[in-house]
Amino acid sequence: MDDATKLNYLLNKHYMSGVEIIHAFGFKTSSMITNMRTGKSNIATVHKEALERHFEIPTIIFDESITTKNEIKKQIESYRKTLKHAKQKKELQEKILQKLEEAELIPKDIFNKNFQKRGALDSYIREHKTMLLKQSDSKEEPKFSNPIFPKNEKLFEKLKGIWYGYVYPSNPASAEHGIWEVKTIIGDDYSVVDQPWGNKGYLKLGKNESLIIKESYDHDDLTTIRFSNRQVPSEHFRFVVISNQNHTLNEMVNFGFFSRKRYPLEEAKEILGDRESKQLKLDIAFNERLTQKAVVPQ
Repeated sequence: MDDATKLNYLLNKHYMSGVEIIHAFGFKTSSMITNMRTGKSNIATVHKEALERHFEIPTIIFDESITTKNEIKKQIESYRKTLKHAKQKKELQEKILQKLEEAELIPKDIFNKNFQKRGALDSYIREHKTMLLKQSDSKEEPKFSNPIFPKNEKLFEKLKGIWYGYVYPSNPASAEHGIWEVKTIIGDDYSVVDQPWGNKGYLKLGKNESLIIKESYDHDDLTTIRFSNRQVPSEHFRFVVISNQNHTLNEMVNFGFFSRKRYPLEEAKEILGDRESKQLKLDIAFNERLTQKAVVPQ
C-alpha cells in the first residue's frame, strides 16, 4: 500500500477535505494534490507532518509496515485518543494551577520566570511562603484600622507554656473520674496542642478576652475556648468552651478552668462544683423544629 493510496483513503474517508489539505500544505492550486493522489509527486516528510499537525493523522501510517486500511484506522483512533487524554490532563493541571495561584499558594508570576535550575524554583517558592506567613495576621482583618486581635507580648509571655485544664465531659462515663484533665501546651508560635488526645490549634489574643481554636484529631470538628485576659496573671482562670458532644454533631457549652498547678481530680471537681450547672447542651426538640423549617437547596 503506497503513500498515494493512503492519501486517497484519508480523503475518501473524509478525515479532511481537498480544500483543507491544500491550505495545510501551503499549495495555491489543487494540481499538486492531484499529482500526489496519482503518484506523480511524492508526499514529502513536511507534508506528512502537516497532516499530523492539522488533522491529527499520525505520520506512522505512512510507514511501510502499515499495509491495510484497517491498520490506518486503528493508528488514527489510537493517536487521537492519546491526544485527547493528554489535552484533558493538561486542562486539569492548568485548572489546578489556576486554583493554587488564586489561593496564593504559589506565586502568581511563577510561570513567567525562567528557572534554569530546580534549586532556584524551590527557593522562589520558599520565599513566597515566608512572605505569606508574614502577611497572614494583617490579611485576617483588612478592614479594621484597630485590629480585633492586637499584639500583646506582655500577655502572651504569661500564657506561654503548660496549663492544666479541667472540665466535665458531655458523657460522665467517658472519663474515669467523671472529669477531664487536659494538659494544654501554648508554643512560642501561638500554636496550641493538648494532651492526651493531640488536638491542635492556635491562640488569638483579644483586647479583653482571648480565644483558643482547636481542631479535633479524629474528625476535624472545631472547639473554641474563650477566656478573660484579666485572670491570666493569677495562673488560674475560667473558660467557656463551645464544642460538639462526644461523637455527635450536637453542640454544647461547657465551663471549666485552666491552672498552672496540676490538681488532684477530686479537688478539681470541688472547684468546678456540680456538673449540671456547668453545661448547656443542644435542645434536640429545638433542632427538630428548626429542621422542619429548613429550605431544600436548589
